[in-house]
Amino acid sequence: MNAARVIAAFIRRDFLAERSYRLSFALGALATLGNLAVFYFIGKLFGGAMAPQLEYFGAGYFPYVFTAMAFFGYIGTGAGSYAGRLRLEQTQGTLEATLSTPLGVIQLLAAMSAWNFLFATFELLIYALVGIFIFKLDFAAANWPAAALVFFLSAACFAALGILSSCFVMLFKRGNPLAWLLNNFEGLLGGVYFPVAVLPAWLAAVSNLLPVTYAVRAFQLTVHKGAGLSAIKGDLLALIIFDAVLIPASVWLFGLSVERARKAGTLGEY
Repeated sequence: MNAARVIAAFIRRDFLAERSYRLSFALGALATLGNLAVFYFIGKLFGGAMAPQLEYFGAGYFPYVFTAMAFFGYIGTGAGSYAGRLRLEQTQGTLEATLSTPLGVIQLLAAMSAWNFLFATFELLIYALVGIFIFKLDFAAANWPAAALVFFLSAACFAALGILSSCFVMLFKRGNPLAWLLNNFEGLLGGVYFPVAVLPAWLAAVSNLLPVTYAVRAFQLTVHKGAGLSAIKGDLLALIIFDAVLIPASVWLFGLSVERARKAGTLGEY
């Protein structure tokens, strides 16, 4: 119960901080709509034609990129929330106080990211409503139970990547190569803005090393073609393997990085 109260306190603190920046929220929402409009009109440019690379997913360009952006936007919350939160605590001088809370490593990580995931869930709901009522997208063929499984496995995988990214922040403060890779190449190579099939062979080989590739492909198939578990079993297996390796490794390495920073006396530095 004590841990639950501490996590609730983290959520309340982050909510109050977010509420004080209403203009930033409004501008962020407008920017999201603007980005969607860009992809919508790119889709209109090609009319009703479906590129050969999109036939596999049974969706036109805009439904494809809309679904991928909404999905990637949510699972990407895990990739960025931990490092971002740690960096904020460092610059505000509150990291030592945060780490002194009576929480274990896993509970602390949950507390640090709880608000981010709640807010991302709200944004995902808005995304869905915008897609259905403004852009008139049709998700009648979706296999939602299978999509939910892909969603869960993908979110866990990206949360682990986010925890690994936070280790760099803990140890080096600035300079986070993992975050740089995630921010600049995951969306480009993972099939978010276009199917991986359009990439040259050597880049497609790199893409196959990234969990986002399997996550986006499986989610697209379940949403647009109603694919069942048998149709996406290869992607599911890949995500399970990534989770099995990354989750325990990330928690263990985060604990080590905190302990090393404590021994070096650098928790208060930024």
